[in-house]
Amino acid sequence: MRELKRLYRIKVVFVDWHKTLCSRVFFQFIKRRNKKLFDKLEHRLFDEMPLSKFIDWMKGKLTKEDILKEICQDDLNVSEISKLFQMSCEKMKLDRPDYKKWIKRLREKGKKVVIATDNVDAFEEFTVPAQKLNKYFDDILCSSSLKCTKHESKNKKLLFFDDFLRNHNIKYEEAILLDDDEELIRFCKKFGMQGEVISSPENMLHSLMKIEASCDRCEF
Repeated sequence: MRELKRLYRIKVVFVDWHKTLCSRVFFQFIKRRNKKLFDKLEHRLFDEMPLSKFIDWMKGKLTKEDILKEICQDDLNVSEISKLFQMSCEKMKLDRPDYKKWIKRLREKGKKVVIATDNVDAFEEFTVPAQKLNKYFDDILCSSSLKCTKHESKNKKLLFFDDFLRNHNIKYEEAILLDDDEELIRFCKKFGMQGEVISSPENMLHSLMKIEASCDRCEF
């Protein structure tokens, strides 16, 4: 009963993208056809490139052009890899198509459902239009546009979320974040935001269904 009451108060559901709504990785679609190239790109992007540079990319300080030029080095064609990169981003789809059904039902019952992702410029440029995400979600918050990540705070506010909440007259306790990052969920809860750790597509679906079911519990 207490959980239903807590969920009933929710006005916005923030949902992470990577490893929450979508498990696909960059260049995944070429893994079968060219494993050697896939491994090389993965290694240069996630092993050789400093984490600080990837964070700068997610915060909009670097562009996809900057990063692709760096990982191509002297042995890969930048133009060709850029095309493959765009195709890989466009193929990043929801892990389960039935997410859309429950997201739609939540929105029909007055809840806002918003993608909240620490992500790079290519997500908004390629993935969002290719997958028609603006059609299924009320808004999309991306760190590369907001110039900050979900882990940042200032003056007792979550920088990533605060403008959206203030513009829609929503309190922190009226929002919930569904995310695979357990540390982030703990961090957001310190500011009063609700949160649930997502560990699998099935877990993600269950959370959506649970929040949707709470909409009908009008009497406590």
